[in-house]
This record gives sequence, C-alpha cells and structure tokens, in this order.
Amino acid sequence: MKELIDKYRDNTLTVEELLRLRQQVNSATDNELEQQLLDDWNRKDMNGIAVDDECVDRMKRQIDRRIGRGPKTSERWRFTGYTYMRVAVGLLLPLLMAYTFYLRHDNKQLKASEVVVSAHAGERASVLLPDGSRVMLNSMSALSYSLGTYNQKARHIHFSGEGYFEVRRDPQSPFIIGSSHLRVEVLGTTFNLAVRSTSKTAELALEEGRVLLISTQKNDSVFLNPSEKAIVDQQTGSITVVKPCDITTASAWMRGELIFRNSPLADILHALGETYHLRFKVECPEYVHNTFTGTLPTKDLNEALEIIELSYNLKASIRNKEVILEKK
Repeated sequence: MKELIDKYRDNTLTVEELLRLRQQVNSATDNELEQQLLDDWNRKDMNGIAVDDECVDRMKRQIDRRIGRGPKTSERWRFTGYTYMRVAVGLLLPLLMAYTFYLRHDNKQLKASEVVVSAHAGERASVLLPDGSRVMLNSMSALSYSLGTYNQKARHIHFSGEGYFEVRRDPQSPFIIGSSHLRVEVLGTTFNLAVRSTSKTAELALEEGRVLLISTQKNDSVFLNPSEKAIVDQQTGSITVVKPCDITTASAWMRGELIFRNSPLADILHALGETYHLRFKVECPEYVHNTFTGTLPTKDLNEALEIIELSYNLKASIRNKEVILEKK
C-alpha cells in the first residue's frame, strides 16, 4: 500500500493501480489503516511538504471523479456508506498527511521565530508578554524573546536600555533577563532596570518582591529586597548595593521626568543626550564637575536647556544635533 500511496501522492497512479489501491483500502483493517497513517506521519521525507490551494482542488476533483465513475447499479462499483468512507479516507490519506506536515512545519517555524519590541529615540513602548507580565520601555530600549520557548520551563527574555518591569508571579517558571554583563532572575516582582552600552554602570532598583542579580563578567551575585538598588560596573563587573533607595527616582522617566540629586553636570548631560538623542559639548570644561539637584523634563528639550542655563549661567545653542554650552 505504501508504494501505491507514494505514486498517488506523485500523481503517477494508473487506472489499474488505483483499483488495486481501492481494494487494499477496502480489505485493510482499521488498525492497519491507523498504522499506515502513523508510518507516513513519522516519515522524514514528508517534512517541509507544502500543499497549495490549487493542488488541493485538483486532487479533490480527481477523487470525486474517480470514486463516482461507473454505473451506480453495477455490483462491482456499489459501495455501502461505510465502504465509501473507507475509500475516501484511503485516497485522501496522502493529501491530509501532506497538508498536516505542511502545517506542522509552518508551526515549527512560527515557534522558532523571535519577537522583538523596541522604542526608538523620543519614543516609549508598552510590552505585554505572553504570561501577562508587562514591561514599559524607555527611549532607545529593546526587548526580545523566543515565541516557542517563552514560558515553558522558564520565561527568558533579552533586554537592553531602560525598562520598568511588572513581572507576574509564577513559582514554576522563573523570569530571566539576559543582558550585557548581567543576568536577572525573579519569580514575580516590580523593578526598574537600566543597562545601556553607552553607560559605565547598569542599575536595578527594586520596588516589590525579591531579585537575584548576577554579574556574568565577574560571576558575582546579590539578592535585592524592596527599596534597594544594585549598581553594576560594566567594565569590572563589581556590584554595589545602595539601601535604601527611592524607586520613584529611578522610574521618574515614566512620568516624563529626570530627577538628579547632587549629580555632576557631566552625568546630567549624558542623561539628556540619551533621552533626546543629542550630543553635548561644553566649552567651559571647569563646569562639568559642578553638581545639580532638581528635575528636568524628558518631553521638552527647550525647557530642560533653560533650566541648565539658569542653574549654571550658561548659554545653549543647537547645531546639527549637537548642543553647545558656553559661558554667557
């Protein structure tokens, strides 16, 4: 039967062979038909077979024409309802298996695909993950995960930039973030994570739950509790824990703010540069170490520059995506 099914699949059956295939289908037991289906299902050479609509229509017309051929009163071609069903199943078997493998192959490709969400300069994005966890992405940030493996044994994602994570609790499936020089493992928690390649340090500020932070560069790890912040030196891999920390300061970007406390001008300009995707040049280098305490907006560059001008007695001008700061 296998050889006849293969020839039917290739559309090379003769009339005599078709009759023989019908006889074999009629004489086969249900278990034998089931085994034939299973054998064809497991055959490697069926992987990747694609059946288009035209092929489906053509095979259906052939089946309808050949089954309905001959006088209905002839004893030779008289089928009971059960026999007719067995013949139809037998003839449709190769087609159904081919189409099933096509769908299975297509489904494998879908599961292997990677989902990527990013927020470009001046943008923010909200990501709802398959398990119900939510991530708010800040400007110039990206998150990716595999659709096929996410939320099986673990919830793996890869992340870069800055984001606010609200992880749905699931003790059976840990939430794991892979990023440059660090790894984060949680079961269910809320925290802000900033890990940018343009920054010397990465920071994780924990609001709720418990977090395991691992420095992959130095193979160090720390557990964080609520209101604690971990700072990772991205050059050495060393971890510093600050407690207590104000999580509202770390996540101020979600409210359209940048909050600074005794921060040098160099750090402020670096943060503004990442937020507005601009370069800053200070014509008076003696000012870069002067500290600043206050709040700057993330959605109004002119207002942010006015605050800098008033605080440092400087004048700002923009030339080709570069902000020049000089003495008044």
